[in-house]
Amino acid sequence: MIVQLLAMTSTNPDAESALNKYLSVVGPPLMELAGAKAISRFELSDKIVGANEFHFVTLIERPDEASVGRALDSKEYKSLEEVKKLAFSKYQVNAIVST
Repeated sequence: MIVQLLAMTSTNPDAESALNKYLSVVGPPLMELAGAKAISRFELSDKIVGANEFHFVTLIERPDEASVGRALDSKEYKSLEEVKKLAFSKYQVNAIVST
């Protein structure tokens, strides 16, 4: 069954090289390997209610739950832990459940 993920992020403006490194691994190479695709990406602008913690929201589709685990457990993704800490001030990924 297809799994949809919502990635919510805020980037560190002084860490462009770390962000580029992260995207060079997680972007097409790892996404294609996991059979995933980014469905849409939005930049958040005006806060209406609540905290303005995240600047970007990306909807990602994966073929099944196993592909999510394979991607997160891959050596490529795990090798980015320090890079991710530099590149992002906020980083959260959630599974979307249809109700």
